[in-house]
Amino acid sequence: MCSFFSAVCILVLLQISHTAGKYSVRPPNNPVIGYLEKEVILPCLVDTLQPLAKANIKIQWILEKSEKIEVKNYNRNYGETQDRRYEGRTELFPSQINEGNMSLLLRNISLFDQGLYTCKIYLDNWYDKVVVQLVLAANGGDPTITLAAYKGQGIGLTCSSEGWYPRPQALWLDSRGENRTEKSAIANTETIAGIFRVFGSITLEPGVDSTVSCKIINNLVKSERESRILISDVFYPTTSLWTGPFITILVLFSCVTAFVTYKWIQSFREVSKFEKEAKEMKSERDREKNAIEIERMTDKGELSEIRKSSERCSGELALRRAQSHAVAVYLDSDCKHPDITITKDGRAATLNAKSAVGSLVVVGKEGYVAGKHYWEVKVGDWLDWELGVLTQGERDRTRKEMFSVPLGEERWALKSVRGHLFSNQNEEKIEKKQDNPYSYIGLFLDQESGTIYFYRACTCAPLLITTITIQSTEKLYPFLSFGECDLGCVQDALEVIHMKIPLPFQKFFKK
Repeated sequence: MCSFFSAVCILVLLQISHTAGKYSVRPPNNPVIGYLEKEVILPCLVDTLQPLAKANIKIQWILEKSEKIEVKNYNRNYGETQDRRYEGRTELFPSQINEGNMSLLLRNISLFDQGLYTCKIYLDNWYDKVVVQLVLAANGGDPTITLAAYKGQGIGLTCSSEGWYPRPQALWLDSRGENRTEKSAIANTETIAGIFRVFGSITLEPGVDSTVSCKIINNLVKSERESRILISDVFYPTTSLWTGPFITILVLFSCVTAFVTYKWIQSFREVSKFEKEAKEMKSERDREKNAIEIERMTDKGELSEIRKSSERCSGELALRRAQSHAVAVYLDSDCKHPDITITKDGRAATLNAKSAVGSLVVVGKEGYVAGKHYWEVKVGDWLDWELGVLTQGERDRTRKEMFSVPLGEERWALKSVRGHLFSNQNEEKIEKKQDNPYSYIGLFLDQESGTIYFYRACTCAPLLITTITIQSTEKLYPFLSFGECDLGCVQDALEVIHMKIPLPFQKFFKK
């Protein structure tokens, strides 16, 4: 009996030794660097002495967060599974698995994807794993240098740029590419999306090096962006030869004025008691007259008119500020319900079928990660519609299911049901003012504060309808949707209105 168990143990050890000798995993030498919204390959390579066509292969890719997330699970005999947050974003290399390539392709990466990934490999009776670190980076736009204000005899400049990750380094340089000696300030602000906005300021005095550069450096990937301007002497405030004498005369005049004022006060104190009583009586009459005037002005009708005028001014000012961030939104003909037709210019959508089903949605081509964006939609006389933004994950899911199911919770929108307005977040009815129609709806997406604002974009009486708080770090896409109430009705199309986009400050020179 002992001889039998000894023989079994020897055979098992020989099998494990034989299997281990056939395979080995190559770990990566350095962390893998990926760029936000791009794609990246996480390497996992097995060295094998023979093809793996007959082996029972299992591959697991796991992201180590506060919880373990199953990014990809592959079994040759049972197919693939994955976490829903990675649906449509991950892919193995099926044609190369038999040669030992177990690497993972990750698309449209976000800050959530950064971290340690474990690649676990099972080949028959053999098992091994390797850890791959994914580090993310993003390069922002070219710095914008702006003439901010005059400070004494000097000129104040500012430099700004958005879209950086990780926290970048910013420098003010002279014509030789060396750091400027003037006092300056640099601030890195993290947005709600997790990326950084750079803002710097500096003051130049007359006579210094007139070439100014603002350079922003991403030390992780050794990349940089730089803008340069030349400040001519004509931009500095001029100093008059009469400044000194003028100051002297001004001081003397002030002294004389103070003396005269002092004498006048003394004389005033010597006014007789009779004159004081007369002035007090006159003041009392003036107060009574003012009280009567105030009472007349506080008439209910006049106060109501003043209040309405104030509301109109406030609404118009808020709308004008939002419109300064106008963007051109184009509808995506590849991301819409089959029964919706989009015009050639990509601005208007029409519902064709009288009995269409599913999500009657069309999504904008471009999504937004950070910043402020405003656009308007003409809804006309439609009774049922929905306007707002949705996440890239919701967009990809709805598109994959061919718009056959309703939209999920990852959207923030204003909707009209039989002419009544609601927020899709709390389903509470929003009171409409009947003084003007709601034919044009303005949408203002502020990703710095995580809020979307909805306006009645009527030129005669603009009005803030409601605001919705957004809790997502994903890319957000504009969308519009038709409702069931209007099926079969002949109505105008839902149309995106393109506004004139304000021009930024023009730089003198740019490198």
